[in-house]
Amino acid sequence: MEEYLKKIGVKNEKIRDPIYGFIPITPKEKTIIDTPLFQRLRRINQLALTKYVYPSAEHSRFVHSIGVMHCSTLILDGVFSHKETNLNFEPSQKSIKTLRYAALLHDIGHLPFSHAVEKQWLCGLKHEDVSIYIIKNYRQIRDILESDGIDCNEVASLIGKKPAEKDQLFHEVISGQLDADRADYLLRDSHACGVRYGEYDFPRFLQIFSAKEDATHGSLSLCVDEKDLHVAESLLIARYHYNLQIPYHRTRSGYDFVLKKFAKENVHFDNIFEINGSKIDEINFKKLELLDDGSVFEKIKDKFQQNNKWANYLMRQMHLCPIIDTNALDKDSVDYFKKSVTALRASPDLLVEDEDYFIQEQPVEMLKRAQRSGECDKPSKKGSKSLPEGSIRLLVDSYGGAKKQVDIRNRSWIFNRLNKEPHKILRVYVVEEKKDHCKQIIKQLCRKAQGGLL
Repeated sequence: MEEYLKKIGVKNEKIRDPIYGFIPITPKEKTIIDTPLFQRLRRINQLALTKYVYPSAEHSRFVHSIGVMHCSTLILDGVFSHKETNLNFEPSQKSIKTLRYAALLHDIGHLPFSHAVEKQWLCGLKHEDVSIYIIKNYRQIRDILESDGIDCNEVASLIGKKPAEKDQLFHEVISGQLDADRADYLLRDSHACGVRYGEYDFPRFLQIFSAKEDATHGSLSLCVDEKDLHVAESLLIARYHYNLQIPYHRTRSGYDFVLKKFAKENVHFDNIFEINGSKIDEINFKKLELLDDGSVFEKIKDKFQQNNKWANYLMRQMHLCPIIDTNALDKDSVDYFKKSVTALRASPDLLVEDEDYFIQEQPVEMLKRAQRSGECDKPSKKGSKSLPEGSIRLLVDSYGGAKKQVDIRNRSWIFNRLNKEPHKILRVYVVEEKKDHCKQIIKQLCRKAQGGLL
């Protein structure tokens, strides 16, 4: 990695980090970090209201973004050091810079409270769409990239869903199934929360990737050797436990419902974003520079003074009560959940969903959408010898010949099973004042079931 850092002009500037020790940065990277829009990420909490569950989870998108930049460079170094990467070239100065800039800026479009309410505030778009728009249009960052000989469109392409074929390898390092983003937040969030659910063998993880040319169009893709399959599986298992106990923790999920409810009624950003369908037409960058968690919390505090119901919850004076908390692993649990929801919806007392009670049916995501949904069962081009889009490529022995690439699901029971039968969390939350009433409705349902009436 030292060779790569020298190649891109790293000198003496470093950032101390609790995960990696010191993170070296270039003067140009430092200039981007110092822009108002990037500094805003200091004021965007990485895990939204998870700090109401794990009090030490106070870290920001700022430190995560810098960590992903460093982690992506470590992964790239491992790829080109791997014995299976039989290429007659090293990554160029420009490609290393482009990768690091994309990793550094991948989350710059995050809104207050991160993922919790972004779809609502962005009319169905995601923070990645905002990040791409910023990279292409925010003058301070665009000028820095251009002054360093970097095309802002190429940086944005690495974050987008459809990178150029020549950039496929670098896209997978940042936004693949086993990427630098995931590698960093599992370790960082676990460390900050004081838990071990997301921990895995990071030094070993950096050694598992090689680069191989695609059989059809010749672009490079990440591959995992079959002997390293257990390392890839360990990251997947770590993410499974992490998701259950951190972002989908039942208390955190309850606050997400309340935050969405409060934001829908009280927080609007029409004067910052102009969105036309699935496209961002314009962003008021001056106003975006000041938009952070504190902006929303000022509204929460104002409404708290007015005794707003949802502000009381967000100030931790009241709490949603999870009266059902189960999973979809057995038929009885699913039936109980569905019948309970039906009973609440049919209540003669006119209980209002998303007002008196909230329903959560949350898949515990293991794989990114293409592989999880089965989209990667379909090759990207008819008759293509390429592996399906979104696959994790596994290098396996072919009985005396050169190693061949196969979809990891064909050799891993864990990847295969979690793709077919994703875990789903099933919960019913109720507001405090309706807790006993809702419990009574469900208790009556159980009595009818025991009496054979259901």
